[in-house]
Amino acid sequence: MKRMLELIGAIAPLRLAPVSEETDEAVRILCGELPFRVHEYASGEEHNGWNVPLSWQPERAEIRRNGRVIFDGMRHPLAVVGYGVSFSGRVGAEELKRHLFYNASFPNAFVYHCDYFYKPWKRDWGFSVPLNFYRGIEDGEYDVDIVTREYPGTMKVLEYVLPGESDESYLLNAHDCHAAQANDDISGVVVGIEVMRRLSKLARRRFTYRLVVAPEHLGTVFFTKNQSSFLPSVKGAIFLEMLGNRNRMALQHSFTGDSIIDAAMGNVLRHGWPDAVEGPFRTIVGNDETVWEAPGIEIPCVSLSRFPYPEYHSSMDTEDIIHADMLDDAVDAVLSTIEILETNGVAERCFTGLIALSNPKYDLYISTEDPSIRVSVPEDQKKWHYMMTCLPRYFDGRTSFLDIAEKLKIDYFKLRSYVGRFESKGLIRILYPCTS
Repeated sequence: MKRMLELIGAIAPLRLAPVSEETDEAVRILCGELPFRVHEYASGEEHNGWNVPLSWQPERAEIRRNGRVIFDGMRHPLAVVGYGVSFSGRVGAEELKRHLFYNASFPNAFVYHCDYFYKPWKRDWGFSVPLNFYRGIEDGEYDVDIVTREYPGTMKVLEYVLPGESDESYLLNAHDCHAAQANDDISGVVVGIEVMRRLSKLARRRFTYRLVVAPEHLGTVFFTKNQSSFLPSVKGAIFLEMLGNRNRMALQHSFTGDSIIDAAMGNVLRHGWPDAVEGPFRTIVGNDETVWEAPGIEIPCVSLSRFPYPEYHSSMDTEDIIHADMLDDAVDAVLSTIEILETNGVAERCFTGLIALSNPKYDLYISTEDPSIRVSVPEDQKKWHYMMTCLPRYFDGRTSFLDIAEKLKIDYFKLRSYVGRFESKGLIRILYPCTS
């Protein structure tokens, strides 16, 4: 937990971008945490209309009035718009305002501007400013001096693979390109790293697990283009983002909403974090799930976040809003989801007919209130009584434990533990693995 906070503190203040010297520094730091493989894509590469940009770094950025500096764009990593171009000249107030970007919700904060990352054909010069600064612009002339350095570089995508007994795999993804944003999304990066650390300590893994850290959209687009051979083996993906703020977790489902990764994480959150919310594809937040779900790739990808939060895309998204217990909860939710994937299976009956569950020979009956004696029976007891009645029919060698839990609206882990008691009595044979 402490290491996650330390990593956020080291990386979040950097002037990150899809390609930049400070992003390279972040890559160096992250490679010290896990033995990542670093994939590099050269500036100028193009795919489906996406372009790998040049390495970009502002060196001077000032607004002067009557010879006095009234705004220093170097005082904060967000103050110069990302990938803004150089400009030197005198402009009027209205022209200046056209190049100032703000969010009315942040009177004293800088807004995160990333439009030029993805639309290099519309690049211009500009500043990100607090609303109060914008409101203070008076009629007259202003001197603007912006110097940015641009040169060919490489966009870096990090990949870490934990092999399992099967080549069938699951994937975690987070992005590392937002300047001075702690929650969006260095929090997702550190959660992914911690999950992989803990997975690496397991005595066995049925499946292979992969963590991909990449610039948002751009990195993932070029990664899926160039490292495509493993894609058919991926059964599902989880995008990790904005997980450190104090808010309830939110699960955004995949495009179809009916994959094993949807069901597993949905079951985990509904029963482990009942305050969590769920929504269909692209209804909570938008990110790299669109790349994994793109035509011809079509990997079911859910997103786990704590979105929305008030500091989003502003200079208020700092380490101060990150909470260790929130990060740890997210790690636990992902690991619980993976535990379902690892332990999910089907059961084949080794008996015929109705089993007397209460017989001491089996000791499989879960006591419930007698409805003829009590006016009302707790809903949870009703659910478990119904489960005991139905469960043996699902020992058909086809219906997975996760499917059963979802059909009966029961916590997977409680169901799985109960199914294990049938196995211990020799009543069923459990078959692995199950990926659908």
